[in-house]
Amino acid sequence: MSTGQSRFVVSAEWVESQLADPGFRVVDASWYLPAQGRNGALEYAAGHIPGAVFFDQDAIADHTTGLPHSLPSPEFFATEVGKLGISEHDIIVVYDGPGFFSAPRVWWMLRVMGAEHVYVLDGGLDGWKASGRPLETELPEPEPAIFTPRLSARRITSLTEMRAVVDSGSAQVVDARGPGRFTGDEAEPRAGMRSGHMPGARSLPAASLSEGGHLKSLDTLKTMMTEAGIDLSRPVVTSCGSGVTAAVVTLALESLGHTSNSLYDGSWSEWGGRSDTPVVTGPAEPLEPVPHGPLKAHVTRLEMTAPPRQSLAVPVNLHTALMSAQNIPLHYYRYLYRQVGKRWHWYNRLRLSDEELSAILTDERVSVTILYVNAAPAGFFELNHVNEDVVELSYFGLFEHALGLGIGKWFLLQALYAAWQFNPKTVTVTTNTLDHPRALPLYQMMGFAPVGTYEAWVEPMSDAELLALAKRD
Repeated sequence: MSTGQSRFVVSAEWVESQLADPGFRVVDASWYLPAQGRNGALEYAAGHIPGAVFFDQDAIADHTTGLPHSLPSPEFFATEVGKLGISEHDIIVVYDGPGFFSAPRVWWMLRVMGAEHVYVLDGGLDGWKASGRPLETELPEPEPAIFTPRLSARRITSLTEMRAVVDSGSAQVVDARGPGRFTGDEAEPRAGMRSGHMPGARSLPAASLSEGGHLKSLDTLKTMMTEAGIDLSRPVVTSCGSGVTAAVVTLALESLGHTSNSLYDGSWSEWGGRSDTPVVTGPAEPLEPVPHGPLKAHVTRLEMTAPPRQSLAVPVNLHTALMSAQNIPLHYYRYLYRQVGKRWHWYNRLRLSDEELSAILTDERVSVTILYVNAAPAGFFELNHVNEDVVELSYFGLFEHALGLGIGKWFLLQALYAAWQFNPKTVTVTTNTLDHPRALPLYQMMGFAPVGTYEAWVEPMSDAELLALAKRD
C-alpha cells in the first residue's frame, strides 16, 4: 500500500469547488455523546456548508430494537433519505464537526444501502470554519428524490452472527471504543451496562485514526492495524459503543483495500447490555509469535492423458471474458501473480529479475490467459508447451474476490481446453499442501491422476524483498 490518503476522503477545497454542481449532495451527519457537550442539530441550524442537509442519526433508525440508532429497514431509509433530496446515484459528501466521529457512520449506512459514490469531508465542519469557507443558516428545502435501496447484508453483523464469530474465531473483532472502556477500567456511559470487551477482541480506538480532524495516511493506518494485532488478510467485524465510531475503523479498513469486513450494528449497547454474552476485562490477549523460517510443502505431480469429457455452462449472472495476453507487461503479470498467489505462498516468479521474467513470458512456448469477471481481472492461467508431447499447466488460480462466485471449475475447464488444443499426449500440473485445500481434489475431479510426490521447502519473502518489489513495480 502506497503512502497517501484514503480514496473515500475529500478535501474542503474540492468540496467547495463542487457546491454548485447538479447531482452533488452534502450531508451534515453531526452527532455527539452527552459528554461532548455539543448538539449536532443546533450547530447545523447555526451554520452549515451551503446546501447541506441534516441527517438525524437518532431519527433515521430502527426504533423497535431498544438500541440507539440501529440501522433501519431499506424501505424506511430510502424514504427518509429521499426526503433529503438524495439519490443513490448522487455524489455524496458526509461531514461532522471534528471530522471523523459520526460522519463515517452515515458514510457506511449510505454505502450499505447501495449509494455508489460516498465520501467523508477531511477536517470536518470545524476545519471548514477554521479556513474561512462559506456557511449558511438558511434551512434548505430539497426537491424530493427517489433513493432505490440495494441492501448489502454482508456488511452487517447481527447478534447471532456475532456470537458465532466470538465462539469460533472465524473473524477478527476490532473494538473502536476508548482503551479504558475496552479494558473495563472505565464505566460505560450507559447505565446498567457491563464493562470490558468480547473475548479475543483487538482494541483500535476510533479517535486514534485521525489527528486534527484529518484521517491519518494509509501507511500509518496500516502500521496501526498491525500493531493492534489485526491481520488484514483475514475477515474483520468492527464494533464500538453503539455502532457509530465502529464505522471509523470500517472506513480505515476499506481505505486499505480490506473488503472482507462487516459492522456489528448492536455493538456494545447490545452485547454489554445482556447477561448471556461473554465479557472479559483487561488488555487484549497477547499476540502469538509468528514463526519465521522456510515452509515445508508436500508436492503432488499429476498427469492427464485424455481431454476432459465434461462441459460446464458459464456461471449465470456473471459477465466473463478470457483474454490471451500477448507481450504482457511485467508489472501487470506480477500484479496477477500476487493477487492469485499471495494466500498460497507463490514467491518464485516474484524473485525473478525483469530480464529473467521477460525471458519466460516472451518464450513462444508460454502463454498467459486472463479471466475477467464483470470487466475486472479475476484470475489467470499459464501454460508451458514443454514439447510436442507435454503441456504443463504452470499456474492457475482466482483472485480472492472471485473465490465465492462458483466459477472455479468452469475456469479450470477452460484452461484444460486451451492446453489440449496443442494436441499433446499428456497435460501435467503440480500442487502442494500450501495451495488451496480443494486444489488437489479439483484436479482429480477434472481427470488428473497423481504420478508422484516429493517434499519441498518454500522460503517466504522478507519485508525487504516485498518493499523492493513494490518500488520496482
